[in-house]
Amino acid sequence: MKNKKLLFLLFTIHYSLFTIHCLYSQQGGKFVFTQLSYSGNWDTRPTAWDRISEFLTISTSVKSVQERRIVTIPDEELFWSPFLVITGDSDFEKFSDDEIKIIVKYIQCGGMIFIDDSSGKKGSGFDKSIRDMVIKISPDNPLERIPASDAMLKSFYLLQNISGRVITNRYLAGCKIGERYSIIYSQNDLLGAWEKDNLGNYIYPCDEKQRWEAKKMTINIIMYALTGTYKSDAIHLPFIKSKLK
Repeated sequence: MKNKKLLFLLFTIHYSLFTIHCLYSQQGGKFVFTQLSYSGNWDTRPTAWDRISEFLTISTSVKSVQERRIVTIPDEELFWSPFLVITGDSDFEKFSDDEIKIIVKYIQCGGMIFIDDSSGKKGSGFDKSIRDMVIKISPDNPLERIPASDAMLKSFYLLQNISGRVITNRYLAGCKIGERYSIIYSQNDLLGAWEKDNLGNYIYPCDEKQRWEAKKMTINIIMYALTGTYKSDAIHLPFIKSKLK
């Protein structure tokens, strides 16, 4: 029964005339923080989405819905958002070939995946599982360092540093498919910099300047998913600089 459902979804997606961005527009153009639930420890930063959505609305022109959409494969709702978050801190069961095909189709339809390793450690179990998954998703376009000149680092804020709750790597990794990165991977626990308790106190200690850089990077990644690469053109830089003063 599950296999039939997977095949039916693949057939429906293949012949759909709508891209991810069309579906996004049909929902009123509002951003919904969409996160993948999978077999492993998928919800390592359960409150970050609320802070991110609120900050996105305040700091940009993007309207966001104050709710989190949790999806699994092969949920139809996966294709309702141009931005999908995968978090974790340990290894997890491999996705099936059919599930990988659905993820590939999501990317082909215009979706972008942001992956955040909450462990903040090199060579973690989560890191190994993610790299195995990415090879299956994009065998011809493996993870690479995203250069400092990429549009993602100036999609909203002009970023000079790569940040997170911790600094495991001073770069982001990504899979470039076509003209943009369709998969962006941070090992710096970016979402951990947002986590607060019920009293409004940050849960994880972090240098405040570093935390601010992590927040800006989060917004840039979301804006990159929504707007693409148009700000790679230097003509936009004066406008961005004036906006950020």
